[in-house]
Order: sequence, then structure tokens, then C-alpha cells
Amino acid sequence: MNYELRHDNDIVMVLDIGYQYYVDKVVQIVNNAKIPVGIGERGPITAREVDEWLMDRGIPAKREDIEYILEKENTESVNELLIKNNCMGLKDHYWLIEEGSPVRWEDINYFENKERFGKWGDEIYLGRKIEEVADGKTPSSSASGMQPKMWVIRNNDERWLVKGSEEMTKQEPLSEYAASLILDKMDIKHVEYILLQDKNDLLSGCKNMLQNHEELISAYYMTRDKKSNNESHLEHYVRKCADMGLDRNDVRAEMEKMIVVDYLFANTDRHWSNFSIIRSADTLQGIKLAPLYDHGAAFFTKVQYYKDIGSVNRNLKCKSFKGFQESNLDHVKNIDWLKRDALREIPDIVRDAMHQNKGREERVNEITRNIISRITMFKKRYGLG
Repeated sequence: MNYELRHDNDIVMVLDIGYQYYVDKVVQIVNNAKIPVGIGERGPITAREVDEWLMDRGIPAKREDIEYILEKENTESVNELLIKNNCMGLKDHYWLIEEGSPVRWEDINYFENKERFGKWGDEIYLGRKIEEVADGKTPSSSASGMQPKMWVIRNNDERWLVKGSEEMTKQEPLSEYAASLILDKMDIKHVEYILLQDKNDLLSGCKNMLQNHEELISAYYMTRDKKSNNESHLEHYVRKCADMGLDRNDVRAEMEKMIVVDYLFANTDRHWSNFSIIRSADTLQGIKLAPLYDHGAAFFTKVQYYKDIGSVNRNLKCKSFKGFQESNLDHVKNIDWLKRDALREIPDIVRDAMHQNKGREERVNEITRNIISRITMFKKRYGLG
């Protein structure tokens, strides 16, 4: 069956999608100017890369409780779930619809249509067992990543992402919250996370970082072309941001801040979909770097047994520009922006936040001790005394 990939109301390409909801063929390229960033960077556009791009817009097949979600949504695969929901979310203006459909962007998009935003039973996307789930479309089907999450409307008309816990430690919301408090004190642009108590669960919540007519483009898709032999992965990303209209020096400076923050926070999950730029959906030009977001893996969240935290901390891995946090610091040339008072306050903020995870005193102490150790090593490296 043929579908149209649209951007707003413009047809970008026509796709043949088979009965298992995979892209079998790119039938026609209609609008070259609006091809999604990253597609076709390494040669002619293929069905496989378009399919990968589409599937990145939905929840992964390995998410916990995925079989339950699919059953309740009356679908057989994450591919079917995504296409049933028009591959539409809250990070850009792309969507998928049957070829020739009269439906228009302004009729159904989630940025503008409050009355079509979600449905009864969407809590299944938070890992809840719900007896009855209404039929219909939901932006929560596009809340990608392993961590359970759902989109909601709060404060009358604000779009919020609410996130639960994937790990046994139940720490992700607290890590998001602690990181947000520290970044406030460091005066670094970031998505603000708050804690939400829902039934017996602690959740984190944040308002959508995008306004209507803005789009999020991840570093992963920004750098799909081949980098030059004489440039680092960081410089490759900086160059691609500059190509989109951002200031090269500003991008470099903000990336150095991100590297420092991830080192101090012991954030092991800053993969290439967890930092991005924001562009205009109208001009398709870059506006600014996205504020820092997604700190759920910080502060040793993914280390399940607290006695292992110390050994993990000695050689902490990294997923952005280099393989280890310590070597990633080689990119950082300037720390004049770093507020020393904020550096001193980090341990207390982390300890206070983690204490809300009741009955885990030994884990809290071990997290705090190892964060202090990271701060000490950082200060020694940069001669802060």
C-alpha cells in the first residue's frame, strides 16, 4: 500500500509499505528540499534507511511490557503501532498518511489539537496495567527510548512528557530532577525536570522543549555523512551544525559544557540521539542548540548493585565523542564558564534528591561518595584546587 510522507501539508515522498509495515520501496521523491536530515547522505535514498528513520520515531520493540502495549492497542508490531498513529509526534512536522488522503496537518497534529491529544488508557506507556484502553491515536506511541513514558497535557494547554523507571534502581526520575537542579545553578540551558508523585510511583516530568514550527534534529542524523579523516567526531558535529546556520564557536563551547556536565554527573547515556539542534519547520534552518535533556542514566542509575558503583566509576564509559568519560575531557579547552559555587553544591543536591528513593541509604551514600570523587578528579585535572 502506498503512503505519503508529508512535512506539514507538503508531500515529501511516496512509500510502498508492505503488509508487515516495513518500507518495501521508495516509489517517488516529490520534494527534495524537505527530505529529512540524514536521509540520502551516503548515496541514493533506500527503502531501508527510510524505514530505519521511520521506526526511530516510535517506541522500541525491546521496551519492557511492549507485548502488553501492542495487545491493548490491537496491533501486532511496533511498526504497525507507529503507522497506525501516522508516525506523528512532537519533535517535528513529519507524518505519514495513506496516499491521496484529504486529511491535513492542521487537522490532526499534536502541537495544535488539544482535543485529539491522547486517549483513555495511555498509562500503558508508563508500564501500567489498564483494564480498558480506548481505540484511537496517541502521541505516546512516538515517545521513543527504553524508558517508559507518555505525553500528557498539563496546566491547561502545555504538552508534557512524563517518564517512569526502566531500571530496577527506580532512580531515573530522581537523576533527571537532580541534574535539573544542578544545571540551574550552573546557568546552563536545559530542559527543566520536576518530580511528580503518581499513586505509589515517582515520575519525572518536563514541558516540551519545542514550540510549534520548531523541530528537533538529533546529532545522529546530523552526522550521517562521512566525516573527514582529519577531523574528530566533535569537529564533525560542529561543522554540520554550522552548515545548518549555527555559530561554530557557540556550538563548540556548548558541547564542551555538555562534556563536563556528563563527566561530573557520571552520565553514561549521552548517545547521539540525546543531543540535538532545533531548526525552523518553516525555513528548515537551524535556530539554536537544543537545551540539555535526558539525564535519567546519570549518577550511576544503571548500576543495579550499589557495591559495584565504585568499580564502575574508575573507568566510566561514554557514548558521545569518545569511548570513555576521562578521554572525552580532552576536548574541553575552556572552563571559565563553570561556577565554582555550583561545583561545591553538587554532592548535597544529589544526596537530597536520591534520599527520596526510600530505603536505599547505602546506595545514596555510595552515589554521593563517587560523585565527590569525580569532582575531586575534575578539579585536579584543571588545577582548581
